[in-house]
Amino acid sequence: MGVWQRRTLVTLLGLVVLLGIASRFIDPGVFVSRQQAKNDELLAEAMAFHVGTLAYLYGYPIVDMLAQMHNETHWVDPDQSVYAPINRFYRFPGLVTPTNSGNLRAPNSDTLYFTAWYDLNEGPVVLSTPDTQGRYFTIAVTNLYAEASHIGRRTTGTQVQHHALIPPGWEGDLPEGVQAFPVESSRGWLLGRMYVAGPDDLSTAESLVAGFALTAAARWPARPAPWSRPNSVEAQPLAPHDSFLFFQMLDQALRALPARPAEQALLDQFRQIGIGADTPFDAENLSPGAREGLERALVQGQTLVEASTRRTITAYNGWMMSFDIGRYGFQYLHRASVAKAGYGNLPEESLYPAAVFDANGELLSGAKRYRVTFPAEGLPPTQGFWSLAAYDLWQRQLVENPIERYAIGDRTDGLRFNADGSLTLYLQHAEPEQGVSNWLPIPEGYFLLVMRLYEPEQVALENAWLPPKIEVVDP
Repeated sequence: MGVWQRRTLVTLLGLVVLLGIASRFIDPGVFVSRQQAKNDELLAEAMAFHVGTLAYLYGYPIVDMLAQMHNETHWVDPDQSVYAPINRFYRFPGLVTPTNSGNLRAPNSDTLYFTAWYDLNEGPVVLSTPDTQGRYFTIAVTNLYAEASHIGRRTTGTQVQHHALIPPGWEGDLPEGVQAFPVESSRGWLLGRMYVAGPDDLSTAESLVAGFALTAAARWPARPAPWSRPNSVEAQPLAPHDSFLFFQMLDQALRALPARPAEQALLDQFRQIGIGADTPFDAENLSPGAREGLERALVQGQTLVEASTRRTITAYNGWMMSFDIGRYGFQYLHRASVAKAGYGNLPEESLYPAAVFDANGELLSGAKRYRVTFPAEGLPPTQGFWSLAAYDLWQRQLVENPIERYAIGDRTDGLRFNADGSLTLYLQHAEPEQGVSNWLPIPEGYFLLVMRLYEPEQVALENAWLPPKIEVVDP
C-alpha cells in the first residue's frame, strides 16, 4: 500500500470515528447539516472574494466616472471648483496650475480645458463646435468603459459643426445639419482641450471655448438657457472606492448598460454574487461568508489598481509608452490603472510617454538634477505641438515653483538650442546655472514625468522615434 493510500485510509478511519463519537451526542443529520452550512459559507466567501475582485477591476472606470459625474454636477463642497449641471459645459478659467485642477489627474498645462457630463436617457444631445479657423482642439467623448472617441481638428475638422450624441437603441430623425455621433453608454464624459500658443493667446482661446455648447436635440437649434451657481443642486459627495457602495453603483450601472456579447460569460459570474442580477444589490442581504469575501475584494481590488499605476510596462529609453489608451478590449487591469491615473486620449490624438525612473533605473527625485537632450532633427514629431511636465508621484498633480512654469515645450518662449541644433532641457528643483530658459522645475520629492505629443506623426506611433534618455547630472 502506497503512502498516499495509507494516508487516505487513516483519514477515512478518523472520519468514521469522529462520526461515531458525534452520533452519541448529536443527531447525524444535524451534524451533516452543520458541516454543509460551513461548506456553503466557505464557498460563498471564496466566490465573493475572487469574482468580486475581478468585478472591482472590471467596474473601476464605471464607478469612478459615475462618482465624478455626481460630484461635478452637484454642489458637494463649499470649496468646489468644477461644477455644471448635466449636459452643460464647465470652462476652466485659464490654464491648469497646482491650485485650479479640480478633479483632473495629471492635467496638462498646454491647453484650456472644458468639460461636461452627458446623460442621454431623455434623448440625443447636440454638441455644437465653433469655427476655430484651423486651431487645434479636441473633445474626448468617453463612455463609462473609459473608452474614447474624438471630435476635433484631427477627426472632424475645425469648421462650425453640430454632432448629436446618440444613445444605444435610439431611433428617430435628427434636425437638418446635425450629424449623428453614436455612443455606447447613455451617460459619459466630455473633456475638451483648446490650444493656447502662450499668455498673449489666452483670451482668444477662451473666446473660442465659449462657443462650445450642448443642447437637447428636441430643442435644437435653440441654445440652452443660462444657468447660475446659486441654483445648483446640493448633495453629499460620493467616494465609493472602498465601500459596498462601489458594488451597489456597479450593480445599478450593469443593469442599465447594454450588454457586450463577448463579455456575457463574465457578467454571468458577477450575477452569481449579486452584481448586475435581476434584483438590486443589497449588502444587508449578504450571507456572512459573501460579505467577508466582498470586503476582502474591496481591499484587494484597490491594492491591484494602485499597484498597476506604478508597474513597469514596456519602456523605451526608460520611458513607458502605451499605444492602447482609450481602447482596452479585455485588458481590465490596464483600463482601471489608466482611469486611476487620469484617463486619456487615443494615441493618435495624444501620445503620452511617461517616466518614473532615470537612465540608471532609479526613481526620479527632486534631490537630483537631470537633463534630457533631443538631438538635432529629433524633436518630438507631431502635427500639433509637444510638451514635458512634472508631477508629484503620489498625488499626480502639478507642484508650485518660483517661475510658475508647469510645462516646457515647443511653445516655451526663449528656448536655447545647442550649437549643433540639439536641445537640452534641465530638470531640477533649484534654478540651474544655465538660467531659466531651458529649465523645467521639478518637485522636491519623487516625481512623474509626462511628455505629450499632440497629433503625433506616424513615426512616433510606430516606435521609429523614441524619447531621449533622462540623464543624471553629476552634483
